[in-house]
Amino acid sequence: MIVSVIAGASITDIEEATFSTQSSRKASTIVVKMRGNADTSIHDRLKVFLDEVHKAAEKLQLSEAVFDVQELYFMNSSCMSLILRMINGMLEFPQAKKYVIRFRSNRNLRWQLKSLASIRSYAPDVVVVE
Repeated sequence: MIVSVIAGASITDIEEATFSTQSSRKASTIVVKMRGNADTSIHDRLKVFLDEVHKAAEKLQLSEAVFDVQELYFMNSSCMSLILRMINGMLEFPQAKKYVIRFRSNRNLRWQLKSLASIRSYAPDVVVVE
């Protein structure tokens, strides 16, 4: 278990054989690198992880959470719903506390193009896909 302490907020990264996260802070941004396959085997841990990212962004009043998913080769629908859950939680914040959620995608992975486009259309004011 790797715990990243980001200026008073702790985020427990996930390190499994088939999936991992690596989180860090750069200025007013949390950067999360996701690698591997996000499926039912990591669903519960991913839920906790995303809750921690969300709480850290709120506590530290960050302007952005960047998810680098260029090496995320698969994410099933139940894990994708956790991303939407995090977005919904952030959308309930007052305008001054909202933050941008940016995805750095891999255009060679077709599922990312479709899924991230859907997430972007769900919350176009706060979601950016690169």
